[in-house]
Amino acid sequence: MDQFATDGTNCSISDSIPQQLYRPEQVREMEAEAAARAGVDMWELMQRAGAAGWQCLQQQSQPHERVAVLCGPGNNGGDGYVLAALARDAGRAVRLFASAEPKSEDGQRALQLWLDSGGDVEPLLDWSESEPDWVVDGLLGTGIDSDLRGDIRECVEAVNEAKLSVLALDIPTGLHGDTGCALGDAIVADHTVTFVGVKRGLCTGAAAAYRGKLWFADLGIQREFRLLTEPAAWNLQQEQLTSWLPRRSPYTHKGVHGHVLILGGSRGMAGAARLAGSAALRAGAGKVTVICEPGQEYLVGQQPELMVLGLEPKDAQVAELMEQATVFAMGPGLGQQAWGKNWWSWYLDGLERSDPLFEMPTVLDADALNWLARSALEVSTRSHWVLTPHPGEAARLLDCHGTDVEANRWLAAQTLQEQFGGVVVLKGAGSVICGSEGTAVSQFGTPAMASAGMGDVLTGMISALMAQANGLSITMEDSVRAAVMVHGLAGESAAQSLSQGLGSEVSRGLLASDLFPWIVQWMNPNDA
Repeated sequence: MDQFATDGTNCSISDSIPQQLYRPEQVREMEAEAAARAGVDMWELMQRAGAAGWQCLQQQSQPHERVAVLCGPGNNGGDGYVLAALARDAGRAVRLFASAEPKSEDGQRALQLWLDSGGDVEPLLDWSESEPDWVVDGLLGTGIDSDLRGDIRECVEAVNEAKLSVLALDIPTGLHGDTGCALGDAIVADHTVTFVGVKRGLCTGAAAAYRGKLWFADLGIQREFRLLTEPAAWNLQQEQLTSWLPRRSPYTHKGVHGHVLILGGSRGMAGAARLAGSAALRAGAGKVTVICEPGQEYLVGQQPELMVLGLEPKDAQVAELMEQATVFAMGPGLGQQAWGKNWWSWYLDGLERSDPLFEMPTVLDADALNWLARSALEVSTRSHWVLTPHPGEAARLLDCHGTDVEANRWLAAQTLQEQFGGVVVLKGAGSVICGSEGTAVSQFGTPAMASAGMGDVLTGMISALMAQANGLSITMEDSVRAAVMVHGLAGESAAQSLSQGLGSEVSRGLLASDLFPWIVQWMNPNDA
C-alpha cells in the first residue's frame, strides 16, 4: 500500500468538528478539483479515507474483536475495501461482504487491494454468519435521495436489530446527508467518520440518533476545498463564547446592560413568564419587568428581583414601560384567551401604525407565535424581531405539518426567515439559527431538556443577550447565537450534575429552573 495512506499524515481524524458545514453535493462536486489542487488524485483520496476509517476503528475496538466490513458499489464501498485491507494487514480478523461490484475504476483498485491482501468477497446478506463484534458501514454514501430498498435495506434492518458496534464511513447508510432524516431506515452507528467537509445533515434533527460520535478527516485537502465553495451553514463552537462574552468592566452598572420587558403570564401559565424573567436576569440583563395578567402578580413575583405588573393594554403604564425597555419579549404564558388576544391586537396595531416603540428588538415565542400564525397575512417582514418556534409552532407559521418541518429543518428555518424576516431559531435537536448573516446550528443540549419551560428560559436568555448586544459589541444575530449555545451548554451541565448526584446518567427529569446556576457559569466563560 502507498506510504501516504498509512503514515497518518493525511488521514488523521478529529472529534473537533469545524465551523464550516456543507451540503453533500458541494463535497461531491468539488472534492476532485480540491484534491487536484493539492496534488492528490481520487485514488489517493480513497486510500486516505479508508485509512482514516481504520484509524477510528483501531481507537474504538480491541485487537481480538471480529470485524465485518459491508461495501456497496460506489466510492463509499471503495473506502471500505481499503479499510478492510489495512485491518487484515494489521492481523485483524476481518471479513468483507459486498452488495455489488465496484462501479468506478478507483473502486475496482480498492477491491483488488483487498484481494491482494488475501481477502475474499462474500455475499452481503451473509454478513451475520461471521458473528462480528464490529460492523463497518461502507454501503452507501451521500448520493442517495430515496428510501432504501432490496438487499441493502434488509441488511441495514438486520444490523440495527443485532445491536452491534458500528462504524459508518462518511455517513450512516440511509441517512440523508443534507436533511439528517432517515430514508425509510438508516444504520444506527456508534461512530461516524465524515470526509473532506462535514455534511450539514449530520448536525441537526434525527441525525444524532444515527451517527453516534462524529469524527472528521479532511484527507489533507481542507484548504483547497474551502477555497472552492462557501459553507452552507456554520457549526457553533463553545470557544466563540469567549469573544462574544468578555469580562465586564469593573466600572459597569445595571443601566448599561439593558432593560428587558416581558409580556406573558396569563392565568394558569404565570410560571412561564417567571421562568423567562428569571432566565433574563441570570443571563445578565440589567433590569427585567414582567407584564402579566392581573391577579397573577404574586406567582410571577416569587422571583423578587423581577418587577411585576398586572396590566391590560389600555393601562397608562404600558407606554411608559415600552419607552423604558431595551428589548421586548412576548409570548411565555401569553395564552390564547381574551387577555392574550387583547395584547396581540395591541401589538399588531402598534406595528401597523409604525410606532417607533414597536421597532425595538423583539422576541416572539410560544403563544405570540401562535397568534402570529393566525395573523401572518397581516404582518410584513420585520428585521428587528427574533422568532423562536419549536417544530409545531413552525408548522403553524408555515401552514404545514410538523413532520414537514422535521423533514428539512434547514429549509423550514430559511423559509420562515424569508417570510417573516429577522432571526429565526428553529428549536430542537441541533437548533437552527437563520438570519441575514447566514445559517448556524447549535449542537449543544441533551434529551433531558425535553421538558416544559425550557423554551421560556431560552426566550429570557435571548432577550437578555440582545439587551446587552451593544455593550458586548456584537450583532443581534450573534447575541441570539450566543444565547442558544449557552442554553444548550447549561442544559448539558445541569444534566451532568444531576447524573453525578444520582450515580447514573439521566435523560429525563431535568427542570427548566435547574439550568439557572449553569447559565451563570456559561455566561462568564472568561471568569472560570
